Amino acid sequence: MPSQLLSRPVNRLIRWAGATAAAALATSFLMAGAGTPDGQAAVAAVKPPAAPAVAAIDARPNDGSGYWPDFSNTGYAHTPANAGGLGLGAYPGKLTDYTAGMSPDKPLRVEYPDNSVISFTRFTALKTIIYGDNLTFVGCLFEGTNPNDNLVQIYSDTNVKFLYSTFKPSSYAMPPGNDGTVSSSHTEPGTPFDDSWQLVTTMKEAVAVMDHNDIWGNAGMIMVTGFPDRPSTWTNNYIHDMADTSHDVYHHDGIGPQSDGDGGNMIVRHNTLASLGNTNGLALQGTGVYQNVSVTDNYISGWGYALSIGTINNAKNITVTGNVFSAELDQLYGFLYGGIWGGTARGSTWRNNLLQARAGDGNPGYSTADHGKYLWPAGTTHTTDYTG
Repeated sequence: MPSQLLSRPVNRLIRWAGATAAAALATSFLMAGAGTPDGQAAVAAVKPPAAPAVAAIDARPNDGSGYWPDFSNTGYAHTPANAGGLGLGAYPGKLTDYTAGMSPDKPLRVEYPDNSVISFTRFTALKTIIYGDNLTFVGCLFEGTNPNDNLVQIYSDTNVKFLYSTFKPSSYAMPPGNDGTVSSSHTEPGTPFDDSWQLVTTMKEAVAVMDHNDIWGNAGMIMVTGFPDRPSTWTNNYIHDMADTSHDVYHHDGIGPQSDGDGGNMIVRHNTLASLGNTNGLALQGTGVYQNVSVTDNYISGWGYALSIGTINNAKNITVTGNVFSAELDQLYGFLYGGIWGGTARGSTWRNNLLQARAGDGNPGYSTADHGKYLWPAGTTHTTDYTG
């Protein structure tokens, strides 16, 4: 049986056994070292073996496993040393304000020399307007309140990077309805409209690299899809808890680049895309051709449709593999917009995508009998993988 289909009871037993053995080993070293000057050093020098990792199909964000992007491993407070290979230290325990007198009621213009690296800085504004090309933000906080408009507006020609940064409403420390034990709030409305922000937007042709960011309290991320020589890259991000989900003011998208179509060269790997909402976790919603897009190893739950890869059947070279589609959150329609999937005829691949379902989950279309089965593009579950 493949490891990803290992049952939850067996996984729990493995984790319990590993933890018990580790505790016993630590106790034996404590007893051996008791009363000796170097007893504590002996315990510190010999670390108990780590318990086996939970399988993807059995993990959920904020369940303590750390398997998926969640509050424990994304955002500025979790920046490790040498993030992005830039040689910076880990999060120093506090942020430095970009400038004095910042307010969520006032716009903020930010301009940096090209190729700058900006670290551990707090930006609070109605709208943070960024100028400069090939900028890299590491361990930064962007917060404010700008309903129906951009929280961050970026004027860059080629590239912009956000690593281990947090984008959130200024009025809240945690998303309303999310106590840190679920991927996203299971109840509406999330952040109220008047306290929310809508978008992060690239205003020119800069391609974004987004890694280990914590993003919530908003309605989308509208960024350039990518180009053949520089794809946009979305990895290890925690995108969750969209704002004002009880009303139809917002068009709720997780990742929503180039919604008119004719985009491509995009990598979406190992993200959490989880929220109640009315549109798409991955929102490629245009009629133009989307191509060279890979969606792999993500946790996806909720939304209207979880994925939209074009609104007519003309996308090509699309890869959707190894994802966990979870019934944790309620869903308005289905996992794939219109069931549109060009398949091998258009150079596309849908493989090894599994359905996760537990008792009490919010999506009524699936039950525990579907757990661990393969999810096909039409939204049906099967004991065999899709091959079309």
